[in-house]
Amino acid sequence: MTALSYRPFLLYFITNSISLLGLWIQKIGVGWLTWQLTESTFWTSFVTLALMAPAGILGPFFAVWAENWDMRRASIFLKLSMLLLATTVWYLQLLNLHTVYSLAILSIFHGILSAMYHPVRLVFVSVIVEKKFFGSAISLNSASFNASRVIGPSLAGFFIFFFNLEVTFFVSAISYLPLLPILCLIPLRLRTIENNKNEKFLKNLIDGLQVALKTKIIINSLIIVFVNAFFVRGILEIQPTIAGEVLLGSSTSLSVITATAGVGALLSSLWMSFTKFNQNNLFGVLFPMLLIGFISSLLIGLTQNLILISSFFLIMGFSTTMIGISSQTIIQLKVNDKYRARVLTWWSTISFGSLTLGGIILGISGEFFSIRFGIISMPILGFITYKYFFRN
Repeated sequence: MTALSYRPFLLYFITNSISLLGLWIQKIGVGWLTWQLTESTFWTSFVTLALMAPAGILGPFFAVWAENWDMRRASIFLKLSMLLLATTVWYLQLLNLHTVYSLAILSIFHGILSAMYHPVRLVFVSVIVEKKFFGSAISLNSASFNASRVIGPSLAGFFIFFFNLEVTFFVSAISYLPLLPILCLIPLRLRTIENNKNEKFLKNLIDGLQVALKTKIIINSLIIVFVNAFFVRGILEIQPTIAGEVLLGSSTSLSVITATAGVGALLSSLWMSFTKFNQNNLFGVLFPMLLIGFISSLLIGLTQNLILISSFFLIMGFSTTMIGISSQTIIQLKVNDKYRARVLTWWSTISFGSLTLGGIILGISGEFFSIRFGIISMPILGFITYKYFFRN
């Protein structure tokens, strides 16, 4: 039996997945609008990645604080705040008042809220389900988040192509509504909170990192997450830039490449959700998926054919989602409740911080050289980095 057979988790899983899709729909929408306003690879990449940057910078700090939060109240407050910001993005578009600065500022604020919510989301699932469903719930929660990162952009491409940005932002805003009553009413297990308020904040922060560094399977997983995020996933996250620069600014191209990447992520999530893995099996898929990501991203830089690029994005969506789900599940299963939020948020910091830097570097390369030069160079450098840092 999976955690989906437990009705409270099923309701949370469905509604939270919808809200996560809305987050990534907004990300692609503001990225495409930025390209239309500026035709700058740097600004488009910056605004698109601003949604993840705060998680890479502030994630560990929020994780320490979140360990003592009331998870229900924190979830409701943060999701309401995201709803208000998403509504603001839609309303300014309705009035045609957006500038590159409004888009950047709103994306950064939304990124801060997402960084605060990330440790809450990771812990929240553990207080919904009974312990016999814990492993299944962890995998499903990871699959939901990682799949939404690619399926959401594919939906954004669909709405931009068949409707317009106003509709796209409206869909993003209303995606938060189904979750709010569930958060208010869902029954939660009693969660044991250790009173560490008198301990030094920096000590709590470092303790989570030390747990990761002392556990070989975790540190190796984090190395692969870093290499994947910096040298491969950055390409996935700047799809509006690629559609604008490589595929000649076509919304049709944007919708196609985001949709195919979403299909790849969905296939990966379905496979992971309904296949039984242990820690060793999960770790065993990480390097093959990383290698597939290197090859796919390299080939994207070598062609301007939409069909080929879409095929490579499908493969990349599959491989990067596999790495995200597998590495996150390994950490969830390996650490205990006391350190879970702190260690997992180091995973978030490495993942989001690295893909933000990688995406920004790609955007800068597009300003001074060409975006294709950056796309070709990144997987080559990534393979060298992996061989140097991986611990055998």
